[in-house]
Amino acid sequence: MNIKVILRLICAVIFAIVAVIFSELLPPLGEINPTLMRVLITLLSALAGFLIFPDIASSLTKMSVSLFNFSLNRIIAEVSTQMMRLQRDSSRPSAINPIPQVGGIALNRPLILDTSAIIDGRILDIAKTGFISGLILIPNFILIELQQVSDSSDNLKRSRGRRGFEIVSELKKVAGLKIEIWDKDGASKAVDERLLRLAKSLHGKIITTDFNLNKLALAHGVGVLNVNDLANAVKTVSIPGEKMEIKVVHVGKDPKQGVGYLPDGTMIVVEDGVGLLGKTINMEVTRVIQGSAGRMIFGKKA
Repeated sequence: MNIKVILRLICAVIFAIVAVIFSELLPPLGEINPTLMRVLITLLSALAGFLIFPDIASSLTKMSVSLFNFSLNRIIAEVSTQMMRLQRDSSRPSAINPIPQVGGIALNRPLILDTSAIIDGRILDIAKTGFISGLILIPNFILIELQQVSDSSDNLKRSRGRRGFEIVSELKKVAGLKIEIWDKDGASKAVDERLLRLAKSLHGKIITTDFNLNKLALAHGVGVLNVNDLANAVKTVSIPGEKMEIKVVHVGKDPKQGVGYLPDGTMIVVEDGVGLLGKTINMEVTRVIQGSAGRMIFGKKA
């Protein structure tokens, strides 16, 4: 027998039982036989239950689906809320795992200076513009390496090392910056390894100009602010067909080429410009090449 027919019959029986119970409460209606009236009411109720079962089933189905969806959405919302709360709680300092401090300042994602960035010196100009602010850490082993450069027998290296210490002193005077020395580094053989471990432990970023350190840090998932990348990003953007004035200062790799430079250091290669050495000419840009070493512009005399 069809399941729907069985359910209809069950519904009819339920309606009939309810009708029998309530028909006992009805008062006599004149000369109408009470028993006949009860039988009639019971049959009509059973028929009504049999006929309206699809509507009841449909309503119950909709109510069940709505209740299920409502409950499911509430559960998902509550689980999401609890997960977000756990993430916030885990990021907060605790008595078990407090945020490291230096000089009484809590360390939270600091910027860490590398020797190459200090010697390069451009970090000072960047800091003065306000592009970086907050806490900057200089590990003690970086200062030791800088001292070794300052004590070098090579005059150029010695000058760069001493200039590096001057940069550190000038950074301390920049408004909005807090320079602190980190002297809690662990024992490691290489300076780069120490920097990576320190950056990972403090969730900080390394400021450098060292290409190899840049690649190594990215491979280890450590954030890097490369001064060279910043310098390349803000250099003058030229397009083919643009005209500019340039002074040819020396011969290029190709003996027929002349080379000049823009004020920001961008190299300009002038085709057939070897005969223009020492002259300031108007040139037309023919192509622009962006490489890992920076941007190069090629052109010809206009």
